[in-house]
Amino acid sequence: MDLGRFETSLDVKDIERSLAFYKALGFRQVDGGVDIRNVGLRKGDCRLSLYQGYLKPAETQLIFWQGNVEAIARDLASKGVRFDEGWPKKDKNGAAAMLKDPDGHPLYFINLPVHFYNQPGHERKSPAYRPTILRPDKRLGWFELSLDVQDIDRSVAFYLKLGFRVASRSDEGMSATLQKGDCRIALYQGILNPAWAKPGGRLTQLIFRQGDVERVARDLTRQGLNFERIKGKPGDGGAAVLLKDSDGHPIYLINMPGVVREEPSAAANRPRAKAPP
Repeated sequence: MDLGRFETSLDVKDIERSLAFYKALGFRQVDGGVDIRNVGLRKGDCRLSLYQGYLKPAETQLIFWQGNVEAIARDLASKGVRFDEGWPKKDKNGAAAMLKDPDGHPLYFINLPVHFYNQPGHERKSPAYRPTILRPDKRLGWFELSLDVQDIDRSVAFYLKLGFRVASRSDEGMSATLQKGDCRIALYQGILNPAWAKPGGRLTQLIFRQGDVERVARDLTRQGLNFERIKGKPGDGGAAVLLKDSDGHPIYLINMPGVVREEPSAAANRPRAKAPP
C-alpha cells in the first residue's frame, strides 16, 4: 500500500516569520506563498509545510499526498483502523481521509487534482505522484519526525498496519524507528523531554541525525538564533543542540560517534518476545 508523498506539516502563527527562520536553517521554498499562508519547504530528505490558519487540529500533522485515498481507507478499515467521524471524504476537489494514531497524533491522506485551488496565481494541476527516496542533507543530517507515545508496542503495531517497517529498536524497548517510503518516524516512550513540547500541543520533535552539528551551531550564532547545547554522557564525544522555531516547535540536531542510519530488515521486523509476567 503506497501512502503517497510525505510531508511534516506545522501550524504557525506568522508565516513570514516562520519562513525566515527555516530559510536561516538552509531550507528552500518549493511551492505555495506567504500571501496564501501556506508554504512548502525542502532540505535534504525533509519536506516541511507551514500552514497559518489551515490545520485542524492546529498541531503538527503527518500528511501524505496523492496516494489512492479510497484504497488506503479500505485497507486500513479492513485492519480495524478507525477514521475520524465524517472521513473519508470525496468531492470534485479530490479525496481526503483523517485519522489519529493511538496517542492522538493526526495523520491526513489527501489526493487533489488541482493544488492550491481557489488561490488565484497559485492554482496548478497536481503532478503525477512518483515515489522517491530523498537523500539526507550532509549539513543537517538525516531527518526523523519524532513522536511521544504512551505504549511503544501499541504504537508500533498501529504503524505496522499502515505498512511501516521497523528500522531499529532500542534494547530497552522504549524507542523504535520506522520507515515507509520517504517517511521516517521515531517513536519514544518516556524519553522526550516534556519541557521541549510546543505549548498546548502533543510532544513532537524534528530530529536531524549525524550532520555537522558544530558547523550548524556556528551558523546559528552568526544569525543571532538562540539554541541550547545538550550534554551527552561523559566521554561519548558527541555533539547536540536544541533550538525552537518561532512557534515553539523543537528541533534537535545530534551527532553521536558510531551511529549509522539503519534500514528495515527481516531481523528487525520479527515478532518481539514478550517480557515474562
